[in-house]
Amino acid sequence: TASVINSDGRARSALDVVAAGNRASGHGVLGGGGTTADEWQLAIDAPSLDKLAVWFGPNVRGRPPALAGALAATTRIEGRWPALRSDGELQGTGLRYATSTVRRADGRWRLGSSADATLEASLTLDGIDAAGRAIEHAAVQLSGTARAHRAELRIDSAALPPDWADAIAASVRTGGTATLGAAIAAASSATATAAATAAVPATSSATASAAAAAASAPSPNARSVVLASVTGGLVDADGARNAGWRGSVGEIVARSTGTPTRTWLQVRDVHGSVFWAGGPARASIEPGTAEALGATVHWTRIVWRGGENGGSGRLDAHATVEPMPVAPLLRVLQPDFGWGGDLTIGARIDVQSAPDVVVDAVVERGGGDLTVTEGTVTSPLGFTELRAAIAARNGVWNFTAGIAGSAFGVASARVGAHTSSSASWPGAATPIDGVVELHVARLGTWGTWLPTGWRLDGELHANARVEGRFGAPTYTGRVDGSRIAVRNFLQGVNISDGTVAIALQGETARIETFTAKAGEGTVRLEGSATFGDAPVAALTLVADKFKMLGRVDRRIVASGRAMMRLDASTVALDGAFKVDEGLVDFTRSDAPTLGDDVEVVRRPRAAPAADDASAAKATPIGTVAPATRKVALDLRVDMGQSLRVRGHGLDAGLRGELRLTSPGGRLAVDGTLRAVDGTYQAYGQKLVIDRGVLGFAGPVENPRLDIEATRPNLDVRVGVLVTGSAQSPRVRLFSEPDMSEIDKLSWLVVGRASDTVNGADTALLQQAALALLAGESPGVTDRIVKGIGFDQIGVRQGTTTGTGDVKETIVTLGKQISQRWYVGYERGLNATTGSWQLIYRVAQRVSVSAQAGDDNAIDLHWILRWN
Repeated sequence: TASVINSDGRARSALDVVAAGNRASGHGVLGGGGTTADEWQLAIDAPSLDKLAVWFGPNVRGRPPALAGALAATTRIEGRWPALRSDGELQGTGLRYATSTVRRADGRWRLGSSADATLEASLTLDGIDAAGRAIEHAAVQLSGTARAHRAELRIDSAALPPDWADAIAASVRTGGTATLGAAIAAASSATATAAATAAVPATSSATASAAAAAASAPSPNARSVVLASVTGGLVDADGARNAGWRGSVGEIVARSTGTPTRTWLQVRDVHGSVFWAGGPARASIEPGTAEALGATVHWTRIVWRGGENGGSGRLDAHATVEPMPVAPLLRVLQPDFGWGGDLTIGARIDVQSAPDVVVDAVVERGGGDLTVTEGTVTSPLGFTELRAAIAARNGVWNFTAGIAGSAFGVASARVGAHTSSSASWPGAATPIDGVVELHVARLGTWGTWLPTGWRLDGELHANARVEGRFGAPTYTGRVDGSRIAVRNFLQGVNISDGTVAIALQGETARIETFTAKAGEGTVRLEGSATFGDAPVAALTLVADKFKMLGRVDRRIVASGRAMMRLDASTVALDGAFKVDEGLVDFTRSDAPTLGDDVEVVRRPRAAPAADDASAAKATPIGTVAPATRKVALDLRVDMGQSLRVRGHGLDAGLRGELRLTSPGGRLAVDGTLRAVDGTYQAYGQKLVIDRGVLGFAGPVENPRLDIEATRPNLDVRVGVLVTGSAQSPRVRLFSEPDMSEIDKLSWLVVGRASDTVNGADTALLQQAALALLAGESPGVTDRIVKGIGFDQIGVRQGTTTGTGDVKETIVTLGKQISQRWYVGYERGLNATTGSWQLIYRVAQRVSVSAQAGDDNAIDLHWILRWN
């Protein structure tokens, strides 16, 4: 820096700074003590701002520098305060500071500090990214003088507001469901038609919904535009010159271009003033109206006045919100719930902050009702009251709320807080006192909120006294319920005669009574919970012959006890249950479901990449994500002596015990299940399961298999062996004594060796191939046999007595009464009578048979084999 005094008495100064290729320079002339004005010339030429980033924080690998880009600016300043004049310009490219970037900046100005000096300024910014918020173009224009000027702002962006903002703006105005659906779908043109169709009620046709979506969805090239214009000027007040500013907002509009146009914010012709001299600072806005997201807000006064001698200021405001429909907003939040109706909600607020804080704010029902549509049934909720209010005067804050309707009962709450009359909000340590009450005469009216198929009934009453602190309230009271029932007939759930009694005492809750019935059994829940900074709950569930499922094809009756402990970091479940009675029949198909290759397209969501990027920018380095709650599971399940599994050819009792644990947060099962008294339909025959073992040792989806099934009532032992695992089973035929594969299949299918099979019996062997092709599904023959009630229906060729080689067709029907007794009937198609047969198997190779009919006889059969 150099300073030289010239002969004219004026001092000249110069400054020149160079850092890493970036330069800031300036020189000026001071006018001295005369009337000559000062003059300054300043210039910045910084083509490499990134080299200065170390002054704004350390560089982090993988992150862009905190400062970057190129900046060039020049300015000329003349005069001396309070009469200064300045003109200049600036250009910047690739500018970055922290998380904000600007691709290009261009500014020019000519300004003066006096009231009548010319004001001309413009600033244009392109490619703005402020912490993930992208703006393509922003421009500000200022013209006039300090006494009479005008400012204009325009912001353009290809990024539309969030779906919920666009949907509310579209739907609140029109109340049209199709418009809402199209607005939600606007962010994704690929799924716009599907989303709009899904949003239209069932009474509308697909063609109509598609047309509505096409008419109301913004065009693909829609853009966001924000416009603002302000006019005003400096004014004198209370004898002080240029003591304030008075002007008006000609327009503030935020909307989307395209067809149709969406308007999210609109403010017009709002007048106001700001004064900073002639007394305490003060600002006021004259009565006006604004529209935001479909809501219309009116205010009659908004006045702020600064405090005397540095004291706190005073705000005085009164505003109302016109009643607006609620259903469109709920449809945005829950697009699949079926909201409808004409319920409207309005609000008013009256605030005074000094000398004492006075607040009167109310949100209440303006009229109408809400409906919920499920399928083709629309149910009204029957609103008669909906109100929430905050009132404060003389340091006493009252919070009240009330809701009443035929579909959900009556609920009310009142909480009071006592604090200083000048406090703008109760502090966390402020003592509170109040009551909360809920009464539902018939819980069945809550069925609207339950998933499809579920029904609820009974009566519920809750009341509590609220005490403690504003930041940590405590509750003392009771929750009582009677005749509570939960039903889902499709799933076989039928719980009735429920009784609930819960005592609330400060930061603890204790279950005095919680019982219910299902079938001939009961279930009981006991325990308590502690709230506060470290919430903990300990519960015990006791079941006694409780019918968990009661469907025709799925019936489970269980007894046992389980204990659960829940805290902020762990869920622990420990218990043991026994199946007293059960049947799982998966022969019947469940309700139809969509295939794995079907994708349901619902409301489009914001692109996760942008959200992730924003989250990454907002999350400090080194921040650890919250840990998930750990699960500690130790549950033992005894299958009992009366559990039976049926389906896909299997009919067997299930015995054994399993232990369920959760090592490393993954479900693991250990134990062994055995099949007893079971049969398996395969190869066109009903096989007896001699050994059926499923061994679990870890993952539940892949147990070990050890299954042996044989065909009964044969002179040899032949059957099927299944080993390996459920995901990789190995199936093979076996026989005792061992024989060829074709003989094993022949004995299994037709009951005799392959060398005795004639041409007609070849069709029976083909049943084996058909059974293999049928997979797990029962074949047509199997279904017919089971429907008639027989275990066996067969057709064979026999020789007519005394005719030598003359063949006749014989039909055989049979029923396995028990493991040893078999009853059969056979008759030739050309015979006038048939014969009955009764077989008792004494041992594997010894049997006694009795025959009555054309030929009456008693036979003893035995087989003696030697090698």
